[in-house]
Amino acid sequence: MSNGLDARTWGVLADLDESQVYRVLFALSDARIAGYVLPVRATVLEAGDPEIAWRLRVDLQQFRIAEDRVMEVLRYARPRRAPRPPRGTRRRLRVPLVRRAR
Repeated sequence: MSNGLDARTWGVLADLDESQVYRVLFALSDARIAGYVLPVRATVLEAGDPEIAWRLRVDLQQFRIAEDRVMEVLRYARPRRAPRPPRGTRRRLRVPLVRRAR
């Protein structure tokens, strides 16, 4: 799953729970940071731990900004609002999440 933005290089940022995937991808999209997730097999340490984790990869050139945004989303369950664009500029349309073909 991707947020529809492209990057030249990717870096692994985090392993997410399935319930966090959409919030994180939308927050990265709002910040204009490319990101995608793929399911990976996780090591089960205790009974009840999920067997699948969602590995988040982000644009390597914006890694630090993405790290801050993801921590904000995971800590507060929603990102802070981005500053409003100057008057007279057009608002960007939300990019739909797309699945990559296998």
